[in-house]
Amino acid sequence: MPTYSIKDLENLTGIQAHTIRIWEQRYHLLIPERTPTNIRVYSDTDLRKLLSVALLNNNGLKISKIANLSDTEIAESVLQLSEGDDSNLENQVESLKLIMVDLNEAKFEKLFSHLVLQMGFEETIMKIFIPFFKRLTFLWQTNSVTIAQINFITSLYKQKLYVAIDGLAPSEKVNSKKFILFLPKTERLDNGLLFCNYMAKKRGFQTLYLGVSFPSEELVDILEKTPESYLFSVASLAKTDLTTYYTRVLSMCNTKHKLLLAGSQTNTVKINDSRLTVFQDYNEFRDFLDQL
Repeated sequence: MPTYSIKDLENLTGIQAHTIRIWEQRYHLLIPERTPTNIRVYSDTDLRKLLSVALLNNNGLKISKIANLSDTEIAESVLQLSEGDDSNLENQVESLKLIMVDLNEAKFEKLFSHLVLQMGFEETIMKIFIPFFKRLTFLWQTNSVTIAQINFITSLYKQKLYVAIDGLAPSEKVNSKKFILFLPKTERLDNGLLFCNYMAKKRGFQTLYLGVSFPSEELVDILEKTPESYLFSVASLAKTDLTTYYTRVLSMCNTKHKLLLAGSQTNTVKINDSRLTVFQDYNEFRDFLDQL
């Protein structure tokens, strides 16, 4: 069973460690185990409860009142929030975090269906899942979530995208530029790249999806066969020299190729080339597609 430090709980819930200690002492909200050296150790159950408490507290419920609720009442209150006002996107993102920690596929399906019904598929990914995965990147970097939790929620998300992509009509823009989508070496999370593939296909563009950890030298033959293509890549967790990687990519491109970059680490790319366009977020990429 996974265990968490108080710092892990702070990262996952957004509640400061000092506040967690006060809630323990004043309201007995959590009763953590202790190591032989008297260090707090928390369980999955503790984490799930604190995530729920944080969600309720952020929505105006006083901690003194939450402390008097049973675990069942807390869970019911959280459910009401997640199925309530869709304009409060933060609630939906926090609900996803709870689902991930709880490894609860049934709740995922219920929440996803509810969101798509209210917002539509593309807006659900853009407004809920993109912010969620951005937050998940930080949690992964601080070792606050397990690989099992990440793989669980990522797998469910990808299943939805695969089905949506499979349901799109074939491209009618036969003479349009093709989008070649790939991730740099060591980059293994293609959540954003897969969504961009969906957005391009939905708008009728042809795409070539090359996926994760793609060696730049393998692009040579592809670029020769697609002399007027857009190369699209995302950099979020890459532990490689992105400037060197993308400089190499551009060195293989002709004057009609365009390199498009998105992701949280694109600010580390130091390249001055008119063929390069950097998007600050996925909304900018969507606008770019809509204007083509």
